[in-house]
Amino acid sequence: MVASAGLWKKKRDDLKTKRSALFETYTRDPQNLRLAREIKALDDQIADCTHNVEQERRAEQRNNSAASKLVTTTK
Repeated sequence: MVASAGLWKKKRDDLKTKRSALFETYTRDPQNLRLAREIKALDDQIADCTHNVEQERRAEQRNNSAASKLVTTTK
């Protein structure tokens, strides 16, 4: 895994932890729109991190694929 993908994944995990705590509070008070907005904002950030992790994985796969094609044989 590319180092930056690991950083995105860590950030995503941290955001998920925050979201879980807020959601637990929200389930006890579903009329609290402030919490709902905070959860929505965290969901958006989690989605961005997931998108970045996927981009990094695809880039790594492309690089690995291109590198394997560059292997030359000796005559």
